Amino acid sequence: MLTNLKHTTVELQREIETYLDTFGILCRVFGRSKEESSLNKKIEREPGKYAIGSRLIQDVIGLRIVLYFQEDIESVKSLLCKKYSYDNSSSTIDVPTTKEFSVTRFNLIFKLPTQYLSAFEREVLNLPVDTTFEIQLRSMLSEGWHEVEHDLRYKCPSNWDEQTDLSRALNGVMATLETSEWSMKKIFDDLAYRHYKSRNWEAMLQNKLRIRLDPKLSPKLSGLLDNNLELAKEIYRIEKNILIGLLQENVWSIPLNGDNLIFLWNFHMIKNQDLVDLTPPLLKEYFGVSSK
Repeated sequence: MLTNLKHTTVELQREIETYLDTFGILCRVFGRSKEESSLNKKIEREPGKYAIGSRLIQDVIGLRIVLYFQEDIESVKSLLCKKYSYDNSSSTIDVPTTKEFSVTRFNLIFKLPTQYLSAFEREVLNLPVDTTFEIQLRSMLSEGWHEVEHDLRYKCPSNWDEQTDLSRALNGVMATLETSEWSMKKIFDDLAYRHYKSRNWEAMLQNKLRIRLDPKLSPKLSGLLDNNLELAKEIYRIEKNILIGLLQENVWSIPLNGDNLIFLWNFHMIKNQDLVDLTPPLLKEYFGVSSK
């Protein structure tokens, strides 16, 4: 039993959950480590493929991040690549063409952080295993399809020999789920727009960004938006992926709430002086902007 690998997997899972929660990412994180019997079967299944000093197994520890929205996958990839050492050459990103029904696969390989190396290396001594771990990124709706496909097609390919029409139909289910994801995103975009038109700024922000945050705005900030609809329109146009990038660049450690996100967006994108004047001095200092 590779018990230390299980412990390392749990620690990595918690670490990633805490990290992504810093940015309000809506997701679930799962982890697993391969059992020794599973490792041996993989090695024996293809004799000579894996060997010490040659090709090594890289997914002994595997994590899966299931995101509520497909739109967050690229942002999360960027966040992970900043936190961990990314092995681009070993990673696989499959994006289907416009002429086929298929899935978008993000199987990313990262170097194991230093604090986990000693325990890891003791466990896999004399096994052809690399000091890496794999992270798969999936959207919530596609996750169920992946599980079914993996267990009932990928693991038993002979069942699908000469069944091209049914195999394509199974991929078509994934296409339907992708359409559902686009539809769900549009529903929330439309909801955000309706709240924008009714000047419900907190609901607008929450449904526009679709992240875990406290959307409550201070009375002064709400009042400013009520009296400056052009500014409110600029806030409505916040781009989520760019905002997450700004949070990443600023090594965000301040509470994730509506006021702070609007102040951050303003400093980098809008530069409205009324908003600057409302920004607390400590937050200006955090952004590296001098108070006037």
